[in-house]
Amino acid sequence: SLLRLGGEKRGISSFFSDVAGFTSISEKLSHEDLVNLLNEYLSEMTDIILSHGGTLDKYEGDAIIAFWNAPLDQSDHAFKACQAALLCQKRLEDLTPDLIKRYGRRLAMRIGINSGEAVVGNMGSKSRFDYTAMGDTVNLASRLEGACKQYNIPILVGETTFQEIKDVFVSREVDLIRVVGREKPARVYEIIGDKDAVSINELEKIEIFHNALRAYRHQQWEKALGLFESLEGDELAKLYIKRAQQLKNCRLPEYWSGVYDLKEK
Repeated sequence: SLLRLGGEKRGISSFFSDVAGFTSISEKLSHEDLVNLLNEYLSEMTDIILSHGGTLDKYEGDAIIAFWNAPLDQSDHAFKACQAALLCQKRLEDLTPDLIKRYGRRLAMRIGINSGEAVVGNMGSKSRFDYTAMGDTVNLASRLEGACKQYNIPILVGETTFQEIKDVFVSREVDLIRVVGREKPARVYEIIGDKDAVSINELEKIEIFHNALRAYRHQQWEKALGLFESLEGDELAKLYIKRAQQLKNCRLPEYWSGVYDLKEK
């Protein structure tokens, strides 16, 4: 009864996910195996989203679009969205040995989450419409999912989402970015796990990374490089090493703030 024609403005947490390299995967499978693999994957992920209060918006091929706090009120919608994202990644990890055995393929998913106001409601034509969400909040969540590829990170969330969940989940700041089609920079974060499930060693590495990022933004290149290089095996640290090596020989403007312009969606 709460669903009505038209839209209303609500604060939501928007969720976008995609399978890395799915086009390449699909080329190597029979049509039957591709359909079975996709349906199995979508079923597992959707069950987690729905069981954690998410509203499924739509599927677009292997992509899943969902949101929280509509049509029903959920005061902890950012928490629920991030929890679902972590559980989706964990479930896919658990499924991987069986998927490799049956389909010969490993799946990796990227997830972008952003919280804020959006227009939510029944959109479309008079004869056919869908219950969906639209707005800048939703668009940024989509861009964050795409940015996961560039940063080699499984889950990226926006600033508003981070502020809501920072006391519950361990996270680290990833970058200050300007996504394609958006002028305002966005501070983005990686959600790593529940606070009681992350090791002391991992927490120490996160602290080192944050110190390195601080030095990088203050143009303390040698200090930043030394700290980033101490994080062996960290793909994000490798990215910053490459950036710092390039920037330390450049004459940067006085107002340089470290904002990075993404070139791809």
